[in-house]
Amino acid sequence: MADKAEDTRAPGDPAGAGSRQDGAPAAAEDPSTPLRSAQDDNEGASPADVVTAGAAAIAADASGAPSPTAADAAADAPERPQRIVVLRDFCMRAHGADCERCALACPHGAISFSDDGVPVIDAGACSRCDICLGVCDAFSSTRVTMADLHARIRRIALRGETVVLTCKENVFPGLEPAANVVVLPCLACLSPEFWTLVLAENIDVEIAADLSYCADCERAGDMGELLYSHAVETAEAWSGRPVGFTDVIPEKENLVKDLANPVGVDRRSAFANLVGDVGDIASGKRRLRNSEVLQEFYERRERSRALARLNLGNGTEFNDFVPEGRTKKTMWPKRQMLLEALDRDPGIAERVPLVVSETDCERCTNALACAAVCPTGARRPDPADGTLAYDARYCIGCGLCANACPEGAVDLVEVTAEALLGTGGGEAEA
Repeated sequence: MADKAEDTRAPGDPAGAGSRQDGAPAAAEDPSTPLRSAQDDNEGASPADVVTAGAAAIAADASGAPSPTAADAAADAPERPQRIVVLRDFCMRAHGADCERCALACPHGAISFSDDGVPVIDAGACSRCDICLGVCDAFSSTRVTMADLHARIRRIALRGETVVLTCKENVFPGLEPAANVVVLPCLACLSPEFWTLVLAENIDVEIAADLSYCADCERAGDMGELLYSHAVETAEAWSGRPVGFTDVIPEKENLVKDLANPVGVDRRSAFANLVGDVGDIASGKRRLRNSEVLQEFYERRERSRALARLNLGNGTEFNDFVPEGRTKKTMWPKRQMLLEALDRDPGIAERVPLVVSETDCERCTNALACAAVCPTGARRPDPADGTLAYDARYCIGCGLCANACPEGAVDLVEVTAEALLGTGGGEAEA
């Protein structure tokens, strides 16, 4: 493939902010890197310090010299190499199922399987597109997890801002995305369950991406567009809510730069706006609006309340009816996202199709072979009397139980997510 041409547009060019010039290289942004706005650097300073710093910055900007603070921060910022890791507990193939979704989805054929079924990633072939994270819970990034990403989106929403999602291929060199922009390796790294949860929470979310670049994207290619479109369309159908689209990636605010190079206003008005902003900083109003600590507190509190309502019994419990003396229930991440979405809006359940296991009680002899192979603990002996206990919320439809049952009493059935409602905290008939 020919080398891409350098993008020579100014960062403030509206066309450059929202769409790529053909052949322009993408900047290597990372979704886990905190995006700071100009006012964040002044948090905690006295009014006099703010004014003094603002004047010094104006002089530096006018002379074209870089800000020492910004330069020092860039020089001191540590770089952590990203790796994709495999979480064996969340891999159906490692538990004996015949699943190859991750290998089929990988655009570079970087995933194979070991003799025991665990996925193996070829680091040389892996492009770090993170598509595997969107198709299977068994993959995670060493930099940022889906839970981290969701928490960040919630914090942006708590500030009253629209969340803008884009990918590295759409971010030009020199473009500094605003604090409400989340830059992903590829939009296909988000699953339908992730999108559904965000929409069910009534978060105002928009996508800023030109899909015409997907075909030439060396990171994900056409597979990225295919999986991303499927995930968004599925989430919109499930939730009944739309994902917004925008042609412009919001840029980071720079009050001093706006004063030196005002666009659309005269210099006097620009200076008046700066004075007003400095007043906000000095009075603490801006600190309250942009306090990450406060936003993180509210986000964690809301999430804790949501998990408490779900009443999930994750973890290990003593059980005298298994040889090991204990059983374990593990809620897989994508199913938990779906359950949280259902908690927010139970009305979407009828639109979400699922495949779960079902037991013919007349044929079941309580041999518990199904419980022995269940990877999530959805099927297990009841610690009270040893009879088969079943929690549909944990069932992922892997089919291992149906293959293991000696009586053929277990089948996979198609249901809607309504089967998951009303089971919180209790066991259902298998």
